[in-house]
Amino acid sequence: MRHPHPRHARRGRGRGPISKRWIYWKRRYAHPTRRDWVLLGCLLGAIAAAACSFIDFRLGAVVLAVVPAGLAVFRAMPPTWSEVWTNRSKAVDIATCVLFAVLLIGLAFIVPQSR
Repeated sequence: MRHPHPRHARRGRGRGPISKRWIYWKRRYAHPTRRDWVLLGCLLGAIAAAACSFIDFRLGAVVLAVVPAGLAVFRAMPPTWSEVWTNRSKAVDIATCVLFAVLLIGLAFIVPQSR
């Protein structure tokens, strides 16, 4: 009677690491959560800012500053909408986002034009 091979000795069977990763990501993002939409919005804002920076450096900085300002507004919403963040202080999140937006706009207008 033949004994089955040990599990580690089998080769060529089962799914490979790439297909396993693909299945994981497909299941993970099949039904995006609110956090995923926030991340997508941030990415689109950064891409829009990069596109606007070809037109004007200051315009790109202002568009980029809209992203953290929008996050601050999103965080200030009632609890149903602000459940994206967990275990963090709401006031600190809002203050950090607003400070970052103000610093971006300030930096955009302090840096001299090179043209």
